Amino acid sequence: MNGQMCVLISDNRLVIRIVEAEANTIVTQPRVGLMDFTGRRMRGWTAITYVGVAEDLDLQRCVDMAIPFCETLPPKEAKTRAKGSNKTTRNPN
Repeated sequence: MNGQMCVLISDNRLVIRIVEAEANTIVTQPRVGLMDFTGRRMRGWTAITYVGVAEDLDLQRCVDMAIPFCETLPPKEAKTRAKGSNKTTRNPN
């Protein structure tokens, strides 16, 4: 949303970005855990197993938690790749 990551699938889990206090609360539920892409906890990121979002209503509930938080984040500029390069650069426009 506006260049910010809101939800994604990683290792068969739905990862959502929500308010940190809300993340700390829902991780007490079965099939929910804190996310750590880099080996350390990422504040506000929560991972739900595929079983936890198997029903459409459960999936919608998770997405509905992420959207309001992401709407509060400032827009990010789109990244573009330089021709012939694997590096990602910021678009100056």
